[in-house]
Amino acid sequence: MTVEEIENILLLISYKEEDEDSAKAGFTDLYHGYSKFLSSVISRALKDRGIYDEQILNTVISNTFYKLYKNPLLFSFKNGTKNDNAFKAWLSKVAKNELKRLIVEYYRERETSSLELLGNESAIESDELADEICRNVNFKILDNALQLLSERDKHILLTLYLYYEEGKNTPSAVLKLLCKMYDTTTANIRKVKERGEKKIVEYFSKNTQLKPIKHVK
Repeated sequence: MTVEEIENILLLISYKEEDEDSAKAGFTDLYHGYSKFLSSVISRALKDRGIYDEQILNTVISNTFYKLYKNPLLFSFKNGTKNDNAFKAWLSKVAKNELKRLIVEYYRERETSSLELLGNESAIESDELADEICRNVNFKILDNALQLLSERDKHILLTLYLYYEEGKNTPSAVLKLLCKMYDTTTANIRKVKERGEKKIVEYFSKNTQLKPIKHVK
């Protein structure tokens, strides 16, 4: 949409009490024009957090446009703006803040006992809080998954993760120590790792929308 088209629609919506039909018609055009864009933005944000939940996606989009309909004059273009990039950026910011708020509520309902949440709404605006909530929930579920392993396999897996560095192999001294400790071979150590990770992934797929944090330090 052009800058002029968006401005006219926002103005129409602002007069919804006087002309509701025109406001709704304009709002529908705006929704059709930007809902797919917003869906792609939030889908990426969810994927970055390891969450795959269509309900959260649809709720974020609906709530974002509802806020726009309720108060359309929250946004305005700067003088001389030639395209809709600023409007897209604003929509994205509103939607991402709404996503953070929903993440807090979503996991508070499911993992209340494991989370310490800040009560004031301003905290919801923080990327760190939303990310930390995802990590806290992930670690709790990961701990539950690890309980499915034998003590030996769990210790081997956690030791390998402790010394994990992206792009590098496990230090040979660590592998030798594990082999000596459990009277086994490096090939068996790798099999223990593969078997343990498979169980963890299966546990996550059955019990959560998150992907496991693979390497814990």
